[in-house]
Amino acid sequence: MFLYCGIACRRKFFWCYRPLSTYVTKTRYLFELKEDDDACKKAQQTGAFYLFHGLAPLLQTSAHQYLAPRHSLLELERLLGKFGQDAQRIEDSVLIGCSEQQEAWFALDLGLDSSFSISASLHKPEMETELKGSFIELRKALFQLNARDASMLSTAQALLRWHDAHQFCSRSGQPTKKNVAGSKRVCPSNNIIYYPQVKVWKRPSVEKLQKRWDWRWKACSTMHPSTGPFLVAHS
Repeated sequence: MFLYCGIACRRKFFWCYRPLSTYVTKTRYLFELKEDDDACKKAQQTGAFYLFHGLAPLLQTSAHQYLAPRHSLLELERLLGKFGQDAQRIEDSVLIGCSEQQEAWFALDLGLDSSFSISASLHKPEMETELKGSFIELRKALFQLNARDASMLSTAQALLRWHDAHQFCSRSGQPTKKNVAGSKRVCPSNNIIYYPQVKVWKRPSVEKLQKRWDWRWKACSTMHPSTGPFLVAHS
């Protein structure tokens, strides 16, 4: 009996420890990709890319919800070549995460049109036809995405926006250069390093939204019984 209890406790401890071990492994792997440009380039060979156009993610409709399609490096190079773009544009991609099997995920915006950008913006309608999807504003599609895609695309959008807004050094005015993973930007003239401060909005659960609504409804209806719902809508 004692031996059986000991084996059961070990198994329970193993399954409790496994998620923590997976998290630590993923964190270490992501840290390696952020610090080692060669390792990150190697990860791109077997990684998955999520495409954006003007900070709007590429989405496909499936059963009344949106799905974020993934593209391999080979597919992305073929796509860029078809639209007359150099494969060097892939260097604008940023690392946004990885799977438990250490498959790296990247995000690339093909529509950021800046006067300082080397690569021209690709035409949105032609891209949507070729990719069989639509570039939709994230705030409009957020609640029709699953939790994993919503969180990942929010992180990707915030990181892409930060890089687009920090192309120049605030001290020297010279163009900054990002590393392969996109975890930092460096000014070549004074070696100042800029790190993104990304704040990602996480989708609240249905229970939290219901509690928030009930609380505001009671507060407003108590003060203004006849116009409570209108005050809630405009708060």
